[in-house]
Amino acid sequence: MEKSKLMSGPILVLGLVQLIESLAFALPLSFFPNYVLGLGASVASVGLFTSSFMVAFAVMSPRMGSLIDRYGRKRMMVYGIASDVLFGTITGLAPSWQWLLVIRFLNGAVSSAAMLATEAYLVDVIDPSRRGEAMGFLMAMQMVGRNIGPLVGGTVQWLSVSRGFSTLMSYRIPYFVDSAFAAIALILVIFKITEPEAKSGGPMGMRGPSGEQGGSDFSLTRPLKVLLGYAFVMGIGVGFIIPITALFFTDKFGTDPMGIGALISISGFVGLLASWIAGRISDQIGRKPLIAVGSYAARLFGFFIPLAPSITLAGAVMSLRSLGFNIMMPAFRALRADLVPPHVRGRVFGLFGTAFTAGSVVGPIISTWIYSTYRLSTFSFLGFQLPGYGIPFFINSILGILATTGVLLLIKEPEKTTEA
Repeated sequence: MEKSKLMSGPILVLGLVQLIESLAFALPLSFFPNYVLGLGASVASVGLFTSSFMVAFAVMSPRMGSLIDRYGRKRMMVYGIASDVLFGTITGLAPSWQWLLVIRFLNGAVSSAAMLATEAYLVDVIDPSRRGEAMGFLMAMQMVGRNIGPLVGGTVQWLSVSRGFSTLMSYRIPYFVDSAFAAIALILVIFKITEPEAKSGGPMGMRGPSGEQGGSDFSLTRPLKVLLGYAFVMGIGVGFIIPITALFFTDKFGTDPMGIGALISISGFVGLLASWIAGRISDQIGRKPLIAVGSYAARLFGFFIPLAPSITLAGAVMSLRSLGFNIMMPAFRALRADLVPPHVRGRVFGLFGTAFTAGSVVGPIISTWIYSTYRLSTFSFLGFQLPGYGIPFFINSILGILATTGVLLLIKEPEKTTEA
């Protein structure tokens, strides 16, 4: 298959699929805990539903990646999105919280299929010289979906109540809308996406140098091991910040949930175009400069969030932190793709999914314990008074700076080539 231009039909379809899938994923975020409680679960158990999904995702991602390499990108993309349609529907039909917990676990186990297949397909069909820009484009579409998803879900839930449905039923109905969005994505993939040619003939699966499907002879190189460690630290960073953001803004500024939600959404949208532009620049000047600029900036701004004297300034610093990550991420994902042989992209991308998810599971456990322990304390450091609630932010920034420095020192970018 000839390498696609960035704005060709398949790439546009992938972008639209990512937007729809991200929207569907984020759609229940504004009411999911209430749905869990409505089915009879306790407040303390709400975290189990998120954890079960993430643990299943982390465990199964490498296996799903290997299946993508063996059986093809499109086939596994179709299976993954079809699973989203199925599990979205039965999530809305769950008769009890116990059943919902089982459904969430199974959903997490299969959800990586569509995501990993989409990224592997994109890397297969786009010219390496446009890889960073393509990653930025996909990230921009994902951000649109994730930022408008909670608003769409909340609106559907509110309309359901206003039309006379019970509160519990109003939490169920958005999942059927979720499934409808996923069904649209499924139709687009079936009719608009064709399987890329394998490197050793035929569209079914990807073959390595010795002819094995899925690259069973492949072993991780040192640069990939370094990037896996970096992905784990990024996952810890996400897990560190997300659960304590609401607590921090409530404790320091007395912000209500609506205000916190607005801050999070605005900071997310700030980097919307930056990811696309940064990806294009990384194609021109290299991946590592963009990783350095974006990551160091994001970590430094993250350090100053708890020191901000007003909510306006804290929100601005948080937006700049988000901007830094959106500058860094397309270059990081493009560098990862540059270093992975085509016949094992699904498998290795699955390992990265596991590393990131494992970090995002560990992060909240550590950060919430630290925050709870030191939130009311104050520490003296070099003549400055540092608030205890800022410790998770400080630790997160330091870990990120160290991990980024490791990537810059230990990884050499491959020379630009055009794949056959």
